[in-house]
Amino acid sequence: MALSSPGIRSNKKTHINCGSSARMAGNMCANVDQIRRQGRWNNTTINGAYLTNLPRELVRSMAGFPTYDRFFYIACAALNPPTSLCKKLFPAIGE
Repeated sequence: MALSSPGIRSNKKTHINCGSSARMAGNMCANVDQIRRQGRWNNTTINGAYLTNLPRELVRSMAGFPTYDRFFYIACAALNPPTSLCKKLFPAIGE
């Protein structure tokens, strides 16, 4: 499916979705052991090929977010920038 959209044809089995599904599960705070078991990977394979090397809990705590929750509210997303800034960044919008 991922290869058919851009018109790539293959008769071989690919592992194109394995990494993305493992990373998505990791982003949702799934337990690494559960991800490893689901994909039937050993520790070396999952850490080397399918998951990122970022220590997610440490990164979240350093950014000021709780490590126990998987949904985050980013306050800057609720701000409306000044019109003058918008015009500088996107001059074609006002036309």
